[in-house]
Amino acid sequence: MEEVQFHPTGMVLPKSKQGILVTEAVRAEGGILLNALNERFMEKYAPDKMELATRDVVARSIYKEVMEGRGTENEGVYLDISHLDDDLIDEKLETMVLQFNDIGVNIKNEPMEVSPTAHHFMGGVKINDKCQSSVSGLFACGEVTGGVHGGNRLGGNALADTQVFGKIAGEYASEYAKTSTFETNPQMVEEESNRIKSLVKSGKINPQEIKKKIQHIMWEKVSIVRNEKELNMALKEFLKIKNELKNMKVKDTTQYNKELLTAIEVINMIEIAIIITKSAILRRESRGAHYRSDFPESDDNWKKSIVVNKNKLKFMNR
Repeated sequence: MEEVQFHPTGMVLPKSKQGILVTEAVRAEGGILLNALNERFMEKYAPDKMELATRDVVARSIYKEVMEGRGTENEGVYLDISHLDDDLIDEKLETMVLQFNDIGVNIKNEPMEVSPTAHHFMGGVKINDKCQSSVSGLFACGEVTGGVHGGNRLGGNALADTQVFGKIAGEYASEYAKTSTFETNPQMVEEESNRIKSLVKSGKINPQEIKKKIQHIMWEKVSIVRNEKELNMALKEFLKIKNELKNMKVKDTTQYNKELLTAIEVINMIEIAIIITKSAILRRESRGAHYRSDFPESDDNWKKSIVVNKNKLKFMNR
Protein backbone atom coordinates (compact mmCIF):
# COMPACT_ATOMS: atom_id res chain seq x y z
CA MET A 1 0.00 0.00 0.00
CA GLU A 2 3.03 2.31 0.28
CA GLU A 3 3.45 2.22 -3.52
CA VAL A 4 1.28 5.18 -4.64
CA GLN A 5 2.00 6.46 -8.12
CA PHE A 6 1.93 10.18 -8.80
CA HIS A 7 1.27 11.32 -12.34
CA PRO A 8 3.84 14.06 -12.94
CA THR A 9 1.45 16.52 -14.56
CA GLY A 10 -1.97 17.44 -13.25
CA MET A 11 -3.77 20.76 -13.62
CA VAL A 12 -3.16 23.31 -10.88
CA LEU A 13 -5.84 25.89 -11.67
CA PRO A 14 -8.71 26.51 -11.28
CA LYS A 15 -9.36 24.71 -8.01
CA SER A 16 -12.37 22.92 -9.52
CA LYS A 17 -10.04 21.21 -12.03
CA GLN A 18 -7.10 20.67 -9.68
CA GLY A 19 -5.51 17.27 -10.29
CA ILE A 20 -7.11 16.59 -13.69
CA LEU A 21 -4.44 14.86 -15.74
CA VAL A 22 -2.38 16.54 -18.42
CA THR A 23 -1.53 13.62 -20.67
CA GLU A 24 2.04 12.39 -21.02
CA ALA A 25 1.55 12.78 -24.77
CA VAL A 26 2.33 16.47 -24.20
CA ARG A 27 5.88 15.60 -23.13
CA ALA A 28 6.12 12.80 -25.70
CA GLU A 29 5.43 15.31 -28.49
CA GLY A 30 8.17 17.65 -27.27
CA GLY A 31 6.72 19.56 -24.32
CA ILE A 32 9.35 20.94 -21.93
CA LEU A 33 9.17 21.55 -18.18
CA LEU A 34 10.25 24.93 -16.81
CA ASN A 35 10.41 26.23 -13.26
CA ALA A 36 9.47 29.76 -12.20
CA LEU A 37 12.99 30.92 -13.14
CA ASN A 38 12.39 29.69 -16.71
CA GLU A 39 14.99 26.93 -16.22
CA ARG A 40 14.55 23.57 -17.96
CA PHE A 41 15.19 21.74 -14.70
CA MET A 42 15.02 18.13 -15.96
CA GLU A 43 18.60 18.67 -17.19
CA LYS A 44 19.65 18.33 -13.54
CA TYR A 45 17.68 15.20 -12.70
CA ALA A 46 17.60 13.13 -15.91
CA PRO A 47 20.00 14.63 -18.48
CA ASP A 48 19.66 11.66 -20.84
CA LYS A 49 15.89 11.25 -20.90
CA MET A 50 14.87 14.75 -19.79
CA GLU A 51 11.06 15.10 -19.76
CA LEU A 52 10.70 11.48 -20.98
CA ALA A 53 12.08 10.00 -17.76
CA THR A 54 9.81 7.62 -15.81
CA ARG A 55 6.81 9.01 -13.93
CA ASP A 56 8.41 8.67 -10.50
CA VAL A 57 11.56 10.54 -11.59
CA VAL A 58 9.66 13.41 -13.24
CA ALA A 59 7.20 13.69 -10.34
CA ARG A 60 10.05 13.81 -7.79
CA SER A 61 11.89 16.40 -9.87
CA ILE A 62 8.88 18.71 -10.02
CA TYR A 63 8.22 18.17 -6.30
CA LYS A 64 11.82 19.11 -5.46
CA GLU A 65 11.71 22.26 -7.58
CA VAL A 66 8.54 23.40 -5.82
CA MET A 67 9.73 22.48 -2.32
CA GLU A 68 13.02 24.33 -2.87
CA GLY A 69 11.20 27.50 -3.87
CA ARG A 70 11.54 27.40 -7.65
CA GLY A 71 7.89 26.61 -8.32
CA THR A 72 5.10 28.97 -9.32
CA GLU A 73 3.07 30.90 -6.77
CA ASN A 74 0.48 28.11 -7.08
CA GLU A 75 3.08 25.46 -6.18
CA GLY A 76 3.45 24.11 -9.69
CA VAL A 77 5.79 24.34 -12.68
CA TYR A 78 5.25 25.16 -16.35
CA LEU A 79 4.77 22.68 -19.18
CA ASP A 80 5.41 24.48 -22.46
CA ILE A 81 4.64 23.46 -26.05
CA SER A 82 4.51 26.95 -27.57
CA HIS A 83 7.64 26.15 -29.59
CA LEU A 84 5.80 23.36 -31.46
CA ASP A 85 3.98 23.82 -34.76
CA ASP A 86 0.30 24.73 -34.35
CA ASP A 87 -0.82 22.05 -36.80
CA LEU A 88 1.02 19.36 -34.83
CA ILE A 89 -0.60 20.55 -31.60
CA ASP A 90 -4.06 20.46 -33.18
CA GLU A 91 -3.47 16.98 -34.60
CA LYS A 92 -1.72 15.27 -31.69
CA LEU A 93 -2.96 17.17 -28.64
CA GLU A 94 -6.50 18.18 -29.53
CA THR A 95 -7.95 17.09 -26.16
CA MET A 96 -5.38 19.18 -24.28
CA VAL A 97 -6.14 22.20 -26.46
CA LEU A 98 -9.83 21.88 -25.59
CA GLN A 99 -9.13 21.12 -21.91
CA PHE A 100 -7.14 24.32 -21.45
CA ASN A 101 -9.29 26.44 -23.75
CA ASP A 102 -12.05 25.69 -21.26
CA ILE A 103 -10.16 27.67 -18.60
CA GLY A 104 -8.99 30.42 -20.94
CA VAL A 105 -5.46 29.15 -21.61
CA ASN A 106 -4.24 28.85 -25.21
CA ILE A 107 -1.50 26.22 -24.93
CA LYS A 108 -0.21 27.09 -28.41
CA ASN A 109 0.98 30.45 -27.09
CA GLU A 110 1.30 30.10 -23.30
CA PRO A 111 2.49 27.36 -20.92
CA MET A 112 0.32 25.05 -18.86
CA GLU A 113 0.72 25.19 -15.08
CA VAL A 114 1.08 21.66 -13.71
CA SER A 115 1.94 19.74 -10.56
CA PRO A 116 2.16 16.03 -9.63
CA THR A 117 -1.13 14.42 -8.66
CA ALA A 118 -1.89 11.12 -6.88
CA HIS A 119 -2.87 8.79 -9.68
CA HIS A 120 -2.68 5.01 -9.18
CA PHE A 121 -2.40 2.57 -6.28
CA MET A 122 -0.03 -0.33 -6.89
CA GLY A 123 -1.15 -1.90 -3.61
CA GLY A 124 -4.58 -3.20 -2.74
CA VAL A 125 -6.62 -6.30 -1.92
CA LYS A 126 -4.58 -9.50 -2.02
CA ILE A 127 -5.99 -11.89 -4.64
CA ASN A 128 -5.08 -15.28 -6.10
CA ASP A 129 -4.98 -16.31 -9.76
CA LYS A 130 -8.80 -16.58 -9.74
CA CYS A 131 -9.09 -13.02 -8.41
CA GLN A 132 -10.43 -14.37 -5.11
CA SER A 133 -9.69 -12.35 -2.00
CA SER A 134 -9.33 -13.74 1.51
CA VAL A 135 -12.99 -12.83 2.12
CA SER A 136 -15.28 -15.63 1.05
CA GLY A 137 -17.28 -14.69 -2.06
CA LEU A 138 -15.37 -11.45 -2.66
CA PHE A 139 -13.65 -11.28 -6.05
CA ALA A 140 -11.61 -8.23 -6.98
CA CYS A 141 -9.77 -6.77 -9.95
CA GLY A 142 -8.30 -3.50 -11.13
CA GLU A 143 -6.66 -0.76 -9.12
CA VAL A 144 -8.32 -2.01 -5.93
CA THR A 145 -6.02 -5.07 -6.01
CA GLY A 146 -2.29 -5.41 -5.43
CA GLY A 147 0.56 -7.30 -7.03
CA VAL A 148 0.01 -6.87 -10.77
CA HIS A 149 2.49 -4.04 -11.33
CA GLY A 150 4.98 -4.53 -8.50
CA GLY A 151 6.35 -1.28 -7.09
CA ASN A 152 5.67 0.85 -10.15
CA ARG A 153 3.38 1.02 -13.17
CA LEU A 154 4.11 1.88 -16.77
CA GLY A 155 1.66 4.20 -18.48
CA GLY A 156 -1.17 2.27 -20.13
CA ASN A 157 -0.65 -0.92 -18.13
CA ALA A 158 -3.77 -0.34 -16.06
CA LEU A 159 -5.61 -1.69 -19.08
CA ALA A 160 -4.40 -5.16 -18.06
CA ASP A 161 -6.04 -4.66 -14.68
CA THR A 162 -9.45 -3.95 -16.13
CA GLN A 163 -9.55 -6.14 -19.23
CA VAL A 164 -7.52 -9.21 -18.30
CA PHE A 165 -8.27 -9.44 -14.61
CA GLY A 166 -11.79 -8.11 -15.06
CA LYS A 167 -12.54 -11.07 -17.32
CA ILE A 168 -10.95 -13.53 -14.89
CA ALA A 169 -12.78 -12.07 -11.87
CA GLY A 170 -16.12 -12.06 -13.71
CA GLU A 171 -15.83 -15.66 -14.88
CA TYR A 172 -14.82 -17.08 -11.49
CA ALA A 173 -17.33 -14.92 -9.61
CA SER A 174 -20.04 -16.30 -11.91
CA GLU A 175 -18.95 -19.87 -11.23
CA TYR A 176 -18.90 -19.20 -7.50
CA ALA A 177 -22.38 -17.65 -7.57
CA LYS A 178 -23.86 -20.71 -9.30
CA THR A 179 -22.71 -23.10 -6.58
CA SER A 180 -22.61 -20.86 -3.52
CA THR A 181 -24.96 -21.54 -0.63
CA PHE A 182 -24.22 -18.13 0.87
CA GLU A 183 -27.22 -16.41 2.37
CA THR A 184 -27.64 -12.82 3.50
CA ASN A 185 -27.22 -12.45 7.23
CA PRO A 186 -30.09 -10.18 8.41
CA GLN A 187 -28.23 -9.32 11.59
CA MET A 188 -25.20 -8.06 9.63
CA VAL A 189 -27.46 -6.02 7.34
CA GLU A 190 -29.19 -4.46 10.35
CA GLU A 191 -25.87 -3.69 12.02
CA GLU A 192 -24.58 -1.96 8.88
CA SER A 193 -27.84 -0.01 8.49
CA ASN A 194 -27.62 1.13 12.11
CA ARG A 195 -23.97 2.11 11.65
CA ILE A 196 -24.85 4.39 8.73
CA LYS A 197 -27.89 5.83 10.51
CA SER A 198 -25.76 6.56 13.56
CA LEU A 199 -23.62 8.93 11.49
CA VAL A 200 -26.56 11.32 11.18
CA LYS A 201 -26.09 13.24 14.39
CA SER A 202 -25.08 16.57 15.82
CA GLY A 203 -21.33 16.71 16.32
CA LYS A 204 -18.60 19.34 16.21
CA ILE A 205 -16.71 18.50 13.01
CA ASN A 206 -17.96 18.68 9.44
CA PRO A 207 -16.88 15.56 7.46
CA GLN A 208 -15.67 17.76 4.59
CA GLU A 209 -13.25 19.45 6.98
CA ILE A 210 -11.91 16.05 8.04
CA LYS A 211 -11.48 15.03 4.38
CA LYS A 212 -9.47 18.19 3.64
CA LYS A 213 -7.34 17.60 6.72
CA ILE A 214 -6.52 14.02 5.66
CA GLN A 215 -5.65 15.20 2.14
CA HIS A 216 -3.40 17.97 3.49
CA ILE A 217 -1.46 15.62 5.79
CA MET A 218 -1.06 13.03 3.02
CA TRP A 219 0.32 15.67 0.63
CA GLU A 220 2.64 17.28 3.18
CA LYS A 221 4.03 14.15 4.86
CA VAL A 222 3.16 10.97 2.90
CA SER A 223 3.43 11.99 -0.74
CA ILE A 224 6.22 11.88 -3.32
CA VAL A 225 9.26 12.19 -1.02
CA ARG A 226 9.02 10.63 2.44
CA ASN A 227 11.10 10.28 5.60
CA GLU A 228 10.61 8.49 8.89
CA LYS A 229 10.16 11.60 11.01
CA GLU A 230 7.32 13.03 8.91
CA LEU A 231 5.70 9.61 8.38
CA ASN A 232 5.54 9.10 12.16
CA MET A 233 4.11 12.60 12.58
CA ALA A 234 1.46 11.80 9.97
CA LEU A 235 0.57 8.50 11.62
CA LYS A 236 0.14 10.24 14.97
CA GLU A 237 -2.20 12.81 13.37
CA PHE A 238 -4.20 10.14 11.55
CA LEU A 239 -4.76 8.15 14.74
CA LYS A 240 -5.95 11.33 16.42
CA ILE A 241 -8.36 12.04 13.53
CA LYS A 242 -9.68 8.48 13.71
CA ASN A 243 -10.52 9.07 17.35
CA GLU A 244 -12.26 12.33 16.45
CA LEU A 245 -14.57 10.76 13.85
CA LYS A 246 -17.23 10.12 16.47
CA ASN A 247 -17.64 13.91 16.67
CA MET A 248 -18.65 14.26 13.02
CA LYS A 249 -21.66 16.47 12.30
CA VAL A 250 -23.95 15.20 9.53
CA LYS A 251 -27.30 16.75 8.61
CA ASP A 252 -30.37 14.54 8.81
CA THR A 253 -32.13 14.70 5.46
CA THR A 254 -34.18 12.31 3.39
CA GLN A 255 -32.88 13.91 0.19
CA TYR A 256 -29.50 13.33 -1.46
CA ASN A 257 -27.19 13.61 1.52
CA LYS A 258 -23.70 14.57 0.37
CA GLU A 259 -22.51 15.08 3.95
CA LEU A 260 -23.47 11.49 4.82
CA LEU A 261 -21.61 10.18 1.77
CA THR A 262 -18.54 12.20 2.75
CA ALA A 263 -18.78 10.90 6.32
CA ILE A 264 -18.76 7.29 5.07
CA GLU A 265 -15.89 8.18 2.75
CA VAL A 266 -13.66 9.70 5.44
CA ILE A 267 -14.14 6.65 7.69
CA ASN A 268 -12.61 4.58 4.89
CA MET A 269 -10.07 7.28 3.94
CA ILE A 270 -8.53 7.39 7.40
CA GLU A 271 -8.11 3.59 7.44
CA ILE A 272 -6.39 3.65 4.05
CA ALA A 273 -4.22 6.62 5.07
CA ILE A 274 -3.08 4.73 8.18
CA ILE A 275 -2.28 1.58 6.17
CA ILE A 276 -0.29 3.55 3.56
CA THR A 277 1.63 5.40 6.26
CA LYS A 278 2.43 2.29 8.32
CA SER A 279 3.60 0.45 5.21
CA ALA A 280 5.74 3.43 4.17
CA ILE A 281 7.37 3.50 7.62
CA LEU A 282 8.13 -0.21 7.42
CA ARG A 283 9.74 -0.14 3.97
CA ARG A 284 13.10 1.40 4.83
CA GLU A 285 14.31 1.69 1.24
CA SER A 286 13.30 3.39 -2.01
CA ARG A 287 11.56 1.23 -4.60
CA GLY A 288 9.21 2.09 -7.46
CA ALA A 289 6.81 4.84 -6.46
CA HIS A 290 7.94 4.72 -2.81
CA TYR A 291 10.83 7.12 -2.21
CA ARG A 292 12.44 7.62 1.20
CA SER A 293 14.92 10.50 1.40
CA ASP A 294 16.47 8.84 4.47
CA PHE A 295 16.82 5.52 2.58
CA PRO A 296 17.29 6.66 -1.05
CA GLU A 297 18.62 3.33 -2.39
CA SER A 298 16.81 0.04 -3.04
CA ASP A 299 17.64 -2.92 -0.79
CA ASP A 300 17.48 -6.53 -2.04
CA ASN A 301 16.28 -7.59 1.41
CA TRP A 302 13.10 -5.70 0.64
CA LYS A 303 12.11 -7.70 -2.44
CA LYS A 304 8.86 -8.60 -0.74
CA SER A 305 5.34 -7.32 -0.27
CA ILE A 306 3.80 -6.06 2.96
CA VAL A 307 0.45 -7.68 3.71
CA VAL A 308 -1.78 -5.82 6.14
CA ASN A 309 -4.91 -6.97 7.95
CA LYS A 310 -6.80 -5.71 10.99
CA ASN A 311 -4.75 -7.73 13.43
CA LYS A 312 -1.20 -7.93 12.11
CA LEU A 313 1.40 -7.09 9.49
CA LYS A 314 3.33 -9.76 7.65
CA PHE A 315 5.78 -9.93 4.77
CA MET A 316 5.30 -11.95 1.60
CA ASN A 317 8.36 -12.76 -0.50
CA ARG A 318 7.97 -12.41 -4.25
